[in-house]
Amino acid sequence: MTIELDTGGSYALLTDGSCVLIRAAEPADWQAVHDFAAALGRGSIYRRFFGFPKYPGKLLADAVCAPAAIASTTPESATTAMPRTRGALLAWLDGAVVGMAEWIRAADPAEAEIAFVVADRMQGRGVATLLAEYLLEEADRVGLHRFTAITQGENRAMLDVFATLGIPVRKNWDHGTWLVTVDLDLPAAARVALLDAAARRERIADDASLRRLLEPGSVAVVGDQQDPATRAVLDHLRGFAGRLWICGPDAADLDPEARFELAIITSPPQNAARAAQICAGHGARAVIATSTAFDDASGRALLEACRSAGVRLLGPGSLGVVNTGVRSGVLNASLAPGPFLRGSVGVAVQSGGVGLAVLRHLGRLGIGIGTFAAVGDKYDVSANDLLMHWEGDERIRLGLLHVESFGNPRKFARTARRLSRRVSLLAVDPEQSPSEARTALYAQAGITAVPSMGALVSAAALLAHQPAPQGRRVAILGNTRGMLSLAVQACVKEGLEVVAARNVTATADADQLRRALTETVESEPCDAVLIALAPTVPVAPHNALAAGSLTRNLKVPVLAVLTEQAETVRVSSAGKGARGGDLIPCYNDAATAAAALAAAAAATAVRERPEDPEPELGHVDRAAVRRVIGSALAATPRGRSLYASERAELLEAFGIASARGPIDDGGANRARRLTVTAWQDPVFGPLLTCTRDGDPDAARTLLVPAGAGELAALAHTVLSERRATAVEGGRLTDLLARVAALIDDSPQLASVRVNVALDESGSLRVTGGDGQVAPAQRKDPYLRRLRRAPVE
Repeated sequence: MTIELDTGGSYALLTDGSCVLIRAAEPADWQAVHDFAAALGRGSIYRRFFGFPKYPGKLLADAVCAPAAIASTTPESATTAMPRTRGALLAWLDGAVVGMAEWIRAADPAEAEIAFVVADRMQGRGVATLLAEYLLEEADRVGLHRFTAITQGENRAMLDVFATLGIPVRKNWDHGTWLVTVDLDLPAAARVALLDAAARRERIADDASLRRLLEPGSVAVVGDQQDPATRAVLDHLRGFAGRLWICGPDAADLDPEARFELAIITSPPQNAARAAQICAGHGARAVIATSTAFDDASGRALLEACRSAGVRLLGPGSLGVVNTGVRSGVLNASLAPGPFLRGSVGVAVQSGGVGLAVLRHLGRLGIGIGTFAAVGDKYDVSANDLLMHWEGDERIRLGLLHVESFGNPRKFARTARRLSRRVSLLAVDPEQSPSEARTALYAQAGITAVPSMGALVSAAALLAHQPAPQGRRVAILGNTRGMLSLAVQACVKEGLEVVAARNVTATADADQLRRALTETVESEPCDAVLIALAPTVPVAPHNALAAGSLTRNLKVPVLAVLTEQAETVRVSSAGKGARGGDLIPCYNDAATAAAALAAAAAATAVRERPEDPEPELGHVDRAAVRRVIGSALAATPRGRSLYASERAELLEAFGIASARGPIDDGGANRARRLTVTAWQDPVFGPLLTCTRDGDPDAARTLLVPAGAGELAALAHTVLSERRATAVEGGRLTDLLARVAALIDDSPQLASVRVNVALDESGSLRVTGGDGQVAPAQRKDPYLRRLRRAPVE
């Protein structure tokens, strides 16, 4: 089920966690804008108007709410003689305007003067900076490439907006005022810095809003107390140290004096929206909705009730949250029975059933969690929010993910990429195909994908209880030739490097196994040791795994295969008080153990991965691209295929020259045909792939934008069969970078295919292709906004 709130704007979080609505001014907003401006203090009025007009409310309301000022947005790409000349964005809180950003187009149609004004009571809470972020998106939509602003010398708040924004500015001092100029056509490095600054602000805002969900000081449980879900939640909250309130399904019987931060609503869908609305009136700023089967109407009502009150919503269909790091001990605001061990593992899942299974496995394996959340239908809080929260939670050292669908995969990938430099991230990906977008997303985000829930738990057992493997070299000890052979083959299949394979023989006892392990680690440079044991009589070498001292002085991880073991994975019982490093994960199959080790090594390697910035392309003619696409859509608004001349002009605008006339490849052995394809995916955004003729299985997909290293790796994969030179690889990488930038820069370019010939001299020639244009509105995937369209 998909629900779209028709707000005409976007909800977003301020840095203190408050939720505001950002939207364009409308004629009906005249009175709200008037009242907002009329209530401004003298200092705010002077900074906005450079004086004290007699009727500031009427002056501002007439300016921004006039029909001409709010005319429909006209992108620069459209063919029109009358581009929009001005606009205004309003920030709303509790039904009142609390901030405004205006722009007025200058004589140069690519330039606009901007101004901000914020209600006195809201100053210092990031309203202007948030409006500035949305103003950048507005500029892109209406074809502005430069902002200017004039501000008094003492108006530090205005200057701080640009400093906080993270965008380069030029300042010129002139008789007591600053003229600030902001160029919006940024090189790749500056765009990255801008996104990084925006991400830091969003994380602060998101973390502040989630505090009421994950660390509430008071809780209300709303639901029928005879319902099993309600009884379970109440039972699990018995250890909660804060104030607990209990009421019926619609919250109408709440104590009038009740004040709380979190509401757990187990009510059926028809009661949920009303209950959330009442709870918001009692101070709730977070809601967990556990019920399922919301239809379009009830789901829309619940989300609107939370959005309009600035309440974060987890669910519906959520299992709830667990946080073992609250001051009072453990918060179990979920349907999952405890107890839960304190630890450093973060868990974010979508399905409550999957979440319950993961929690039970972690408990069985003695793995402590830091935070757990099941986002359910994720009308609001999603895996993106949990990733941002983990960024600021130093307890979390391992993140486990099971995401069934994505609302904003590009922001998800960018957040995960930052987090993966500190936290090992594992996710279930049944596709496991380099040609599939989900697999590409995980790879580019620094998330190690495993094929199943069992593989996720198996890898987690190793990472939680043993040192992280610093490479892929493994030494193997086995007590039979058969076990040694199975273990070696399993490791090689997983891409591990077997540096030693030692048969300790079937007569080895626990002491002999311990000595063999020590000798192997001391003599062989390895990153992990795999012990593969078959049951033998009369000795029992696996007894050494429970001794508690087998791995105490080792700096590499140790894992074991015990073929007689019933469970897929368990942890050796090395004494209840043993430290984490003394607990050895034991698997009942060598293939499972090798896969767990490979996943752990991959997750660790991500943390050492160097930064991979987008390539710099130099000058590109974006105006030409907008002109070609705008002209095509003006003639055929529903979209069409590009003519060959149009496609060539688009490519040339991004530095890709097409071959003129027929190409002679000199025979099949002297030239190689390649196909570069880029397209707009409705879920994952722009995607890119490159294949060589006759080998479609070599396809690998990249999410755009992609780093220079990722593009080079794609080129290497495509050219690997012919031992390409560095020059050939560099030329193909450059071509891929330009096609990627073209599709990323042009949302109305639905797809583009470029046929390429690579001759024996290493030259690349574009020999043909095709393209499609279709109407689409540019939407910044990294803009700070709460979700508008919950999925499934």
